[in-house]
Amino acid sequence: MHRCLGLGAGVLLAAASSTAWAQVPVARGEVEDNASTQPANLTTAKLENSIGTRCALGEGVPQDYALAAQWFRKAAEHGYGKAEYNLGMQYYFGQGVPQDYAQAAYWWERAANQNISAAQYNLGNLYFMGQGVARDYQKASYWWQKAAANGNADATRNLAVLARMEPAVLHPGPVAGPVAASVAPQG
Repeated sequence: MHRCLGLGAGVLLAAASSTAWAQVPVARGEVEDNASTQPANLTTAKLENSIGTRCALGEGVPQDYALAAQWFRKAAEHGYGKAEYNLGMQYYFGQGVPQDYAQAAYWWERAANQNISAAQYNLGNLYFMGQGVARDYQKASYWWQKAAANGNADATRNLAVLARMEPAVLHPGPVAGPVAASVAPQG
């Protein structure tokens, strides 16, 4: 059973190669702001996201994925990137909402454009696997490079596998220089 969102894992990349990755926990700070700051400093969206996280994890309230999804949606509709990421997780795993990879991709792309590295990584995985989006190794590379530039080690590993599988597809985007050099095909 997956623990929802904040302590849950990022999406798996099931590469066509013999290598598979285990789920890696996402740092809690990646998906929820620390609510210990003064309440006056918290935005409505941060509060909604925090409530959603507590509902998803069952922290202080009964675990309720459907209620969590409602709170994440409220915060996501305010344009809050972490809530957009969380709502994407709900759709990816079908927790409190019907499982829908296209909706996961939609919400993760919104979060990825706000520089949420876990969303960039997961969006790259969706493009690699063709889940909810057309399979596109160029777009997978693009999003993994953005995530890797933000310190996501799993994205760097995925880029290395992709470079061995399809060396010509590494996206020549703005972060391609240092990342592409670190994942150049071996041998």
